[in-house]
Amino acid sequence: MMIKVCGMRETENINALQQLDIDFMGIIRYPKSKRYVDDTQKSHIEQLTMNKGTVGVYVNATLQEILQDIIPLQLDVVQLHGDEDSAFAKALLELDIKVFKAFQMHEDFAFNALEDWLELGKQNPGKLFFLFDTATKNYGGSGKKFNWQILDSYNGSVPFLLSGGISEDDATAVKNIKHDMFLGVDLNSQFEDEPGLKNIEMIKSFIEKLRK
Repeated sequence: MMIKVCGMRETENINALQQLDIDFMGIIRYPKSKRYVDDTQKSHIEQLTMNKGTVGVYVNATLQEILQDIIPLQLDVVQLHGDEDSAFAKALLELDIKVFKAFQMHEDFAFNALEDWLELGKQNPGKLFFLFDTATKNYGGSGKKFNWQILDSYNGSVPFLLSGGISEDDATAVKNIKHDMFLGVDLNSQFEDEPGLKNIEMIKSFIEKLRK
């Protein structure tokens, strides 16, 4: 089970998280986010040695803005959390960087709208992944869950991460998800002491429950 922890910002917190059995950590570069990493904080993160996969999170950013972060932030993945189309993602994939594309889930979500993305996934196996998050009025996390049964309607071939309000109490429910394309979870607000500062012990406890 893949584990991504998003919304990292403080260098000591990042170093502590890197000691845990996780796969990815997310750095949010969307100025309207409560967990936004500004250029000053970015310069501090640049000095760190990353031993986990690093995900840069963007909302309708330009390609140039993303490219300026890839080397300094040691990005392994670019997460597109806005209205980006598959052509935009293709440009990133051609740079040999993985892409997580977020979609906002609601009761009437039409998975057939993902046709272009699924085709891109077929052309780039192991490089494109979906992130299914709770629908909100604005971009970014809500701290709330959506109805996970919606995922039963997804029959695509691109693996996905589950996001949106996952807490320490959800370990058993997550383990019980049997979807063939379910890859792992994206953790954020339910594991924080304050926005951008994760509770390491809480994450450690969740991982232990999940890995049992």
